[in-house]
Amino acid sequence: MSLSVVYVAETGHVVGAVAVTGGVAAVDVASLAGSSLPIRISIPTGETAVLPLSDRQLAAATVDDEPGVFDNAFGFGVETVDGKPKPTLARLASWTNEIKLDGTRLTVTVPLENTSRAAKVIALVAEGQTVHLLVGEIPVNEKTVSLPVTVDTGEHGVLVLVEGWAGRLDSVSRS
Repeated sequence: MSLSVVYVAETGHVVGAVAVTGGVAAVDVASLAGSSLPIRISIPTGETAVLPLSDRQLAAATVDDEPGVFDNAFGFGVETVDGKPKPTLARLASWTNEIKLDGTRLTVTVPLENTSRAAKVIALVAEGQTVHLLVGEIPVNEKTVSLPVTVDTGEHGVLVLVEGWAGRLDSVSRS
């Protein structure tokens, strides 16, 4: 069996995986995800928020078999060396800190400070049919980032990817 993954190039988060038996695994984003990969989450209003990742944000790799990636893709990451993906997926640390959304910003806090280098952060916030793409980083020796975004009151689907931490797909209330 051969395992292909689609991952966010900027942060390394796996966002999809496919296993191929008796064939060659695909290694290009277009054949695995098309022009975008929609991530969906049900929000308490009964609606489904769609958070699409553009093919420009994604990369693909053939990696060693990892059955856990099918149960929790966001819990794995692709590490690169000289721009080439390592064959073994990295297991990312989970976190449960609150993701806060107020009228002007999304605040993300991870459990521990980054001591060796800044951690890249990508967040998607769904507001009806509009999706806000937020990009930033958690500085060295910090554990929080506030990303500017203006959204209406209510429930919003949110995808948060912090480099080195498991991805989070949540429904977040802005009151």
